[in-house]
Amino acid sequence: MLAVVVGMAALAIDGSRAYALRRDLQAAVDAAALAAGDTLQQNPLNWTLAESAATASFGANARLYNTPSCFPAYGAPPRTITCNFSDGTALGTVLTEVVTPLGPAGTQFTITASRSLVLQFARILTNGTTPRLSAVASGGVNNLLYTPTIAALSQAGCGGMPGSAITTTSGGTLNIVGDMVSSGAISLSGSADIVGDVYARCQASIPGVSTECYPSGAATPCTFPDVAGVIKSGYNFVDPGYPQPVVTGGSMGAPGNTAVLSAGTYSADPGPQFVSGRCYFLAGGVYKWSSGYTNNGAFVSNELKPPDEPVYNDNTQIAPHQMWNTDGNCAGAFQVNAVGGSPIITREGTWAFVLTSVRTDSYNGVSYTRESAPSACHTVTVLDNQVIQIQVSNVPGATSYNVYAAPPTNGCSGLFGLAGSIGVPGPGPAQGQNDNTGGCPVFSGGGCSLGNETAVFNGLLLAGNPSFTALPGTPNAYPPAGETAPLRSNLPNENANRAAPPAGDRANENQCQTVARALTTCPGPITPGAVAFVIPNGGCLNDTTSGDNVIFSGYQYNWMVIYEPPTNSCSNFMGAASDSAFIGLIYMPSAALTMRKAATFRTDEMGGIIASTLTFSGQLPTLLGDPAEYGPVPPGAKLTG
Repeated sequence: MLAVVVGMAALAIDGSRAYALRRDLQAAVDAAALAAGDTLQQNPLNWTLAESAATASFGANARLYNTPSCFPAYGAPPRTITCNFSDGTALGTVLTEVVTPLGPAGTQFTITASRSLVLQFARILTNGTTPRLSAVASGGVNNLLYTPTIAALSQAGCGGMPGSAITTTSGGTLNIVGDMVSSGAISLSGSADIVGDVYARCQASIPGVSTECYPSGAATPCTFPDVAGVIKSGYNFVDPGYPQPVVTGGSMGAPGNTAVLSAGTYSADPGPQFVSGRCYFLAGGVYKWSSGYTNNGAFVSNELKPPDEPVYNDNTQIAPHQMWNTDGNCAGAFQVNAVGGSPIITREGTWAFVLTSVRTDSYNGVSYTRESAPSACHTVTVLDNQVIQIQVSNVPGATSYNVYAAPPTNGCSGLFGLAGSIGVPGPGPAQGQNDNTGGCPVFSGGGCSLGNETAVFNGLLLAGNPSFTALPGTPNAYPPAGETAPLRSNLPNENANRAAPPAGDRANENQCQTVARALTTCPGPITPGAVAFVIPNGGCLNDTTSGDNVIFSGYQYNWMVIYEPPTNSCSNFMGAASDSAFIGLIYMPSAALTMRKAATFRTDEMGGIIASTLTFSGQLPTLLGDPAEYGPVPPGAKLTG
């Protein structure tokens, strides 16, 4: 009877203690796996910080407050780390972290913990050993499956349904950096080279598809940190259900001849106005195209560029491909001359000048100053009793120009300091018409409907020396960072890279600056100048192969660059004349999208494409999926086991 009573007490008391300990261990390893993943997502490639975050989280949740001994040291994966906590028992608590790099599938953290349970009543039923309880959890983060480069939601081609969800109709190779995901079949007339994983719901293998090493794009076999992409079946991609960007502008008339457009609701398709030879600058905001969006030949962009863009690594040369000359003659230019005037410039010799384009865009009631990269350098020799005259043939979007000067002896190698600015009268048509740009650039008088400006810089403005301590926008401050190399030899320059203020791109998708001169790096709450297109039911995207769009979205719109609601099931067409880029996510979950030309994406980084069906025809593009930079906020760490 006593043995039965003790056994029942053991089950009731020691059994409940074991259950509670096991539950606490499981909660602690779950939290540790999530902590590691979240830390790695916020601090890319900082494995040491992620692994130590897992250890700290486990210790706090398991109520172990002493410092553990861990071996080997934290570091890059693949790695197995064992940490011993002293907890008063003979073996202590042991934590094991297994960090596995999965390439495009992200990183997996497998956390295992074990701890001894000192028995009370149940010792009489054992041989004296102390049992150890354990718990394990697996967490994953940065899986490109949840932010794919291209995704098709249609189940066409699977389960007896006709057709295919992703199709190429011409030969050649579709190149994708990132994951390709399809809830239906994938059918290729040519081939596809994927630097990532491929998910095709009902296909274990896909003729013509090959996967490479991620992230380098090298051919297999791969060497760490590269991991080979794989083809997987059985996964059904679910519409993430992104919300629509909010349209805050009012009702707008059809675009006319004014080169700068404002955000709002456009009841008419802009196609009749967006014709060959015209250029349109889009002020920041959400554009709702109620009747659809067609571009029959214009160049449309929200990129802020200087007049006379330079060769990216030689500011003494003007770049052969000016972005605003892509489908017309709108790039602008400037010239400098020494003329008589006063107060005279006392520092005689050869001066050098660069210009930047400046404008202000607003979001949520806050105004942000944008400033382009510097122009090519122009020099002028100043003699006795002279001042400097600067004449600018306007570039779309600029409301003023900052003028940076390098005093004699340094030439175009600098250093440059802010000497002053040149205003562009406005708002309204005075800021530029696009109906007569064939003769541009013109530095005075008519002949170029974008207009021109003239200013004189005398001895008062050109008296100081460039200073690295001067705040951006104040006298003698250094100019912004320059542009970077084109993606191909026949393309315009790329914007400056992200960098801590005051460096980095201050004009476009990489940097934020307030009018109070307080700089804030991106990612931040907003991207100044960002644009989003909303095309409701009843409208379609119909970009012909005659015009071009270079448009970037931003954080405040969850990087949505084109949004069609689930009620819109139209057939969209996306083409390009020569150089187009949609930097952000193209989201049309119920609609079809056909891309006819490689120049549709100009091989720019993008946030991805989500559509019901995707068809690629003609020359196949290269799609550089970069959701970490230009896509919706990726999901946080997930428990996977």
